[in-house]
Amino acid sequence: MTILLPRLPAAAADRLLDQMFPAGSFKWQEFNPDCLPGEVRYAATGGTVIQPARLKRLREEIVELAIECGFGRTGIPADHSRFDMELGQWSVSCPELDSGEALRDDVWAFMTTVMAPDVVYWRFGAARTRYLGGIRNAFQRTWIRAVTLDHGDGHPDRWELLRELTEDALVQITERPSIGANPVIARALGEGWVRAAARYGKHRMEDIMRLATLRLRIRNEIRVLSFLSKQSLAAFVDAEFSCAAAEILGGSVSFPDPQTPHK
Repeated sequence: MTILLPRLPAAAADRLLDQMFPAGSFKWQEFNPDCLPGEVRYAATGGTVIQPARLKRLREEIVELAIECGFGRTGIPADHSRFDMELGQWSVSCPELDSGEALRDDVWAFMTTVMAPDVVYWRFGAARTRYLGGIRNAFQRTWIRAVTLDHGDGHPDRWELLRELTEDALVQITERPSIGANPVIARALGEGWVRAAARYGKHRMEDIMRLATLRLRIRNEIRVLSFLSKQSLAAFVDAEFSCAAAEILGGSVSFPDPQTPHK
């Protein structure tokens, strides 16, 4: 049975953020699962409303992950990238988020504005887009990345792409709807990035990735790339990285032709 999560409408989230950041400072009265803001709503039908004790535990799990990455620990450098990766993995394994509830912006707005805004503030400061629902939401973005780039349970390195890809590469993949909404293409592009980074070096990949992504998006408008076999799609992606690298770095570089089966 679906567990119904609290939903915070965008207008209500905006009002709470106004109260949370008076004169630029952070002001929060802690999370009380037994006394949620009056604007919180639940789906009218289709499941069972989550219990306050479970809401409290979800917050505790998020905070535990953050503490491991430096949150609230004096003298410990914040490891934000690790937190994003760990939170993404947690969100995929969280049973309450294994339903259509996770597709709703207002669910994530509740989590970041009511349940754990202190963690969001540690991660992103007062940037409002990180509290409101959407692809820039501090927690929602990590779930999107994990769902999109998950190699799947049973894979020997399930979370390789979350670990290896840089922030810029992750943004290029998951915040471009024509790519991020198609896990087949998203994973192929991520895997191609890993191979290209090994060849050209991670420090050179930002411009190469942006051009390769642009070229891939254009090609995908002409040809349905997700219908290619895995090997052919990998070869196609490698060729786009090769062309992008040649344009950005100059000289003669090459990967297999898009029509050549990928080894």
